[in-house]
Amino acid sequence: MNRRDLFKISGSAALGFAFAGTAARPAHADTEPAADKLISLSGNENPYGPSPAAREALSAIQANANRYGYSAQLEFVRKIAAKEGVPPDHIVLGAGSSEVLCATGLAFCGNGRDTVAADLGFGMVAGYADTVGGDVDYVPLDSEMRHDLDAMEKRITKNTGLVYIVNPNNPTGTLVISSRLRDFCTSAPDDVTILVDEAYLEFSDNFDKLTMLDMVKQGENVVVARTFSKIHGLAGMRIGYVIARPDIAQKITQHKMCKFQGPLAVAAANASLGDVGFQDYCRARVHEGRKVVHDLCNDLGLNYTDSAGNFVFLDPRMSNAEFKRRMLAHGLEAARPFHPNPDWARITLGTTEEMRVFAEAFPKIISA
Repeated sequence: MNRRDLFKISGSAALGFAFAGTAARPAHADTEPAADKLISLSGNENPYGPSPAAREALSAIQANANRYGYSAQLEFVRKIAAKEGVPPDHIVLGAGSSEVLCATGLAFCGNGRDTVAADLGFGMVAGYADTVGGDVDYVPLDSEMRHDLDAMEKRITKNTGLVYIVNPNNPTGTLVISSRLRDFCTSAPDDVTILVDEAYLEFSDNFDKLTMLDMVKQGENVVVARTFSKIHGLAGMRIGYVIARPDIAQKITQHKMCKFQGPLAVAAANASLGDVGFQDYCRARVHEGRKVVHDLCNDLGLNYTDSAGNFVFLDPRMSNAEFKRRMLAHGLEAARPFHPNPDWARITLGTTEEMRVFAEAFPKIISA
């Protein structure tokens, strides 16, 4: 396969994609990047930014930035609950999912209780749990760089308070088998809470079959975390939520640092929640971007993970520092190293045009 084939990225449909609903195709979706502008492929952000509906909502609400907006937040919680099919007392909002993830860690890992987490994964919860007095038992991923649920199950002890699972995982992008994860959730001891971070799940196929929301609805000790930072393109607004049984939700709420979210974030997220067309557009572009990176890796003989997120984890066969240096020489920004695989690289998927730039540069970067 040559780079011309890669540039097609699903042919003319990639450039002419029109989607339903109130959303309009992002104005900057396929514009040529400025020659002096660094293309960021490092932060797992949505390169298309907020949806058109969210931008319109932000324009309309900015004059109310001096208000707390309590009533709008309550209405927003009710809207999220309706979308998820649970009562409002199952929803806890936070400043991004970060706040509610840390609040969950504080609620269930304080007073010396321990956390079980993947050795290569999003480190916020485990790192926070470690600071509040509990040990963290890091479990290596399996041979396919997925959460090793069998090994994690064996690490649960009478002192374990929380098991943290990121699905899809970050930085590997790998999914655990949903049926096995459900078995894991139902078989865990009654005093152990399973926190499933689904920040990237909306980029995957078969979302309804993969989410662990049904475990919450069945009354299990399961917390599901979602964010507006990824597919909704609102990383800078800092808003997310968890879904949990009311008694668990109440404990998490008690450990939050802030009891309300800003009105601009609420307005943007509220508008974006219903902008399904924009979400479909972003999901389709991510699928195309993943194929570009996978095809390049196959062409160049590089190992990579089977990612379901908006990024791909790959082995460039050089140090992370050298890879970042070569990427920068081509106007591309790469992510930091991830231990215990510091020389693998996480490539965030950019816009269609940014992925064309990457596809042109990547073979030169690898062979330089």
